[in-house]
Amino acid sequence: MGGDCTISVRTFGTFNVSFNGDPVERWHAGKARKLLQFLLLHRDQTVSRDILYDALWPDALSSTNSSALKVAVHALRKILQQAQKRHNAEGLSSSLQVLTCESGYRLETRNTWTDFSEFESLVDRAHEAQKRRDLHLADELYGQAVELYQGDFLTGLPDDWAATQREWLRSRQLFALGFLSARHLKQGDHLSVIDLCRRMLAVDSLHEDSYRMLISVHAELGQLAQVQRWYRLCVKRLRDELQVPPDDETQRIYLHALRGRQLHAVPLALG
Repeated sequence: MGGDCTISVRTFGTFNVSFNGDPVERWHAGKARKLLQFLLLHRDQTVSRDILYDALWPDALSSTNSSALKVAVHALRKILQQAQKRHNAEGLSSSLQVLTCESGYRLETRNTWTDFSEFESLVDRAHEAQKRRDLHLADELYGQAVELYQGDFLTGLPDDWAATQREWLRSRQLFALGFLSARHLKQGDHLSVIDLCRRMLAVDSLHEDSYRMLISVHAELGQLAQVQRWYRLCVKRLRDELQVPPDDETQRIYLHALRGRQLHAVPLALG
């Protein structure tokens, strides 16, 4: 976290908002916490009342005469103001507050660090380095990004807006892990590849590239029993979840592995 940011928000795994390292422990009943989570995705932008009602009260018949949003805004402001009392008294420059605009509300996040924004910034910078073929820098930045990903975005929140962001961030995590695993595979660092594949399968248990890499690594190590176990697990999960067999490339790598041939299954180009 940057040294100038005294407010931090973590959304990967357990949701947490901290002021000078002290987490907000109590949230009022109602939608205050979810309102903050939604506004964080649109930080420093005005979000209309209709959009907020669609996101937070999708089953409401009408937002025209409802006071639910005003109640949630009031509760959130109270929580943030109480948490920032000591923060402001120390004359620090960060702030996290909900502003009222003519058409809706805006979350002001001055010098506020959020893990998912930092994650996306690191992945973007790593990808630019990758395109420039600065693979050492790309490796470093992708590595920093994957360490920030401590679980799915807002784990367990079923709302469509959260699920969409969750899948977007999962895809970027898989891309970063794929780059790193390909690099380590090329370097012959088998243990790191196995660990990175474990992390990819924790994000997506149906990720075939991970199974292919595990099959290839264990084939190179001469561990054919492990080759068979990973392939059977891949077959089972794809059959149980999607009712499909492994794709042709997975089957090809598996058959070559059983014949004692060493294949590098690199899922992503290194740039």
